[in-house]
Amino acid sequence: MPYEPKSLDLTRVEIPPDLTNLVEQLSEITHDNWLKQRLADGWRHGQSRNDLLKEHPCIVPYDDLPESEKEYDRKISMGVIQAMLALGYRVESPSGPALAGPACALLAYGDAAAVEQLGADLHHLDLAKSLELWQTLKSSSGPFPTKIYQDLAQHVMRLGEPLLAYDIVAEGLKLWPTETRLRQLMALALLRSGAVQQALELLQKLVKEDKRDEETLGLLARAHKDFANRATDPEEATKQWGLAYETYASAYERTGGYWSGINAATIARYLNDKEQALVLANRVTEQCLQELTRGNGDSGELYWLQATLGEAALVRGELSAAIKWYTEAGREAAGRYGDLASTRRNARLLFKVMDLDPDQKQQIESCFQIPRVVVFAGHMVDQPGRAAPRFPDYLAPQVYEQIAAILERLDAGIGAASAACGSDILFLEAMLKREGEINIILPFLKEEFIKTSVDLVPGSDWGVRFEAVLDQAAQVVVASENRASGNAMVYEYANLLLDGLAILRAKMLDTELIPLVVWDGGEGDGPGGTSSLIQHWRSHGVEPEIIDITRMLAETPPRGAGADGASAVVPPASPAAPVRRGFTEEIRAMLFADVVGSSKIMEEQVPNFVEHFMGAINELVAKSDAKPLMKNTWGDALYSVFASVQDGGIFALQLRDLVCDTDWRTKGLPKELNLRISLHAGPVYCYKEPVFKELEYAGSHIVRAARIEPITPPGQVYASQQFAALASTQRVQGFTCEYVGRIPLPKHAGIIPLYLVRRANP
Repeated sequence: MPYEPKSLDLTRVEIPPDLTNLVEQLSEITHDNWLKQRLADGWRHGQSRNDLLKEHPCIVPYDDLPESEKEYDRKISMGVIQAMLALGYRVESPSGPALAGPACALLAYGDAAAVEQLGADLHHLDLAKSLELWQTLKSSSGPFPTKIYQDLAQHVMRLGEPLLAYDIVAEGLKLWPTETRLRQLMALALLRSGAVQQALELLQKLVKEDKRDEETLGLLARAHKDFANRATDPEEATKQWGLAYETYASAYERTGGYWSGINAATIARYLNDKEQALVLANRVTEQCLQELTRGNGDSGELYWLQATLGEAALVRGELSAAIKWYTEAGREAAGRYGDLASTRRNARLLFKVMDLDPDQKQQIESCFQIPRVVVFAGHMVDQPGRAAPRFPDYLAPQVYEQIAAILERLDAGIGAASAACGSDILFLEAMLKREGEINIILPFLKEEFIKTSVDLVPGSDWGVRFEAVLDQAAQVVVASENRASGNAMVYEYANLLLDGLAILRAKMLDTELIPLVVWDGGEGDGPGGTSSLIQHWRSHGVEPEIIDITRMLAETPPRGAGADGASAVVPPASPAAPVRRGFTEEIRAMLFADVVGSSKIMEEQVPNFVEHFMGAINELVAKSDAKPLMKNTWGDALYSVFASVQDGGIFALQLRDLVCDTDWRTKGLPKELNLRISLHAGPVYCYKEPVFKELEYAGSHIVRAARIEPITPPGQVYASQQFAALASTQRVQGFTCEYVGRIPLPKHAGIIPLYLVRRANP
């Protein structure tokens, strides 16, 4: 009796439109699996099928298959998905670019076999895809294996996003609260986020549980290093350096890991224990040379082996060997500027205690090829109808050549600019030609910016080139996201943001920042232009590289223009709407703070809260030199506006210290009381509100400041990227802003970079 195949009735099972891409993916996987088996059995490609010779025409990549063969694979894949749906399974599409097939299975079903595959797939994911994967994991039924949380947290940490890593690990710890690796990753995320005390307490708890592996002890030593670097008291700094050394040395003795050994050697040399430093450096050198001989490790591991050998040679005072190994490590780094900067920081620590002349230090410094950052400003090409030519379109090729030549001379690898037609786009294109990183700052919404600053010359290709550079930018920052037009204040703010972001990027890599301009030497067409940015730089003692476009105009005759070099007269773009009477627009700093632990205040404690907690804040406002222009409270929240980022940052730290340093139990309040404090800066409208005639501020930037507060850790001051940029460009005193990562805002309001605000070391 012939066998009759069992079959589900799939005729009425429809595949949702969002799974059509999955069909194609599974089709390719089906073909690849068939192909692997054929190749393993000794088959090869042939013009026609020949079972005797083991030849088959379909032994080709999926994309090279005839459409009829692809359709055969598609039918199989569609049948599999339809069967799963018919059996009651739910198949959901990831929100965004699809991951590899096994990862899709993991997201849909928590398939344990896909865990390893996901770990392998992660290195292909950028930040946006990583965040989408995390959001999908959170919304799935789960729970997933602990390794998923570990791998994803480590991956986003490598991307430089410790706050996102913190959230991932925290979710994993809800399921596995005692899992050692998750707790280590939590400590690392805290360290990189600036919460050193919290990290220290977590690591000390692990040590008490006898979790004394190299990772725990190395992180504990790093916490002591961070305290040493932040200490204002020399005795406290020396104490913390000593604790860091003891912990690294203990880790090395227990585990033999070369990275803890070289850190112990470097700190010993810094503390002037030359004998012990030499012993450790020699042992580490022998280990690393053995590892190199075995050929173990990938490119990343090879970098650290070579960098460690360079550092060990420097500890011994063997400069030629140090330069040799540092140079090889620099070649291996392949653009990993963060790793290079980390290695260079340790070398500079040794410089402080070694008798090296400037030339010797420079020789070592030159091994770390970290490119310069260039911040750029320049004139747009002339709009049709401009009375006197300044930058006619025909000069664009010459301007490009001069920009490219200067970038080559400066060894520029990272650039920041706006993206108006003319100088900006030419600069961005020249940076991309060098395979450099570009960062673009737009003053307001892209669509309106195109109208006012890109599509100005009829028949030109500036619009296409604008879209091309935006597509290749590392980041595009819109200075005022809710504005459809600009005025002088908005352009001025964008200029300050441009310069500040470039300073922050250079600071992160510990490299040089060079301003470059294309300028005619004049005062410009108004505030917020090239001239005003040059004045800003010069006010801080910074002289930019200048490309003199007036000289180029004088030396180059016009082509395709009238006798005076001007184009045909066409009405210029519409001017921005003026600010309404009774309103002024000002760049201000905003502070939001909310009380943590207020839910534990008992009804009878409310008078104590008002008198002692809120009263203490009122006293701080009265005596602080950084007084707010406006302040308001509602319930347990505080909102203030300050004249400058300097005042806002100083007051935020004073407020944080007041709350953290007070024992609220002595005031009849819960000891857990604390504040989350957030800062932002941007242009806002100032006016007298019509009911009580009090000074008020309004605008979208105030909303942004409010949204940062709920995601700020208790007892910390977090600031937006805009606040940190303005603090940098205005050279504030008394505090510093340290990058801690990107974090999603509440209510799906976007993902933003955040900075930890802390006091600067004197």
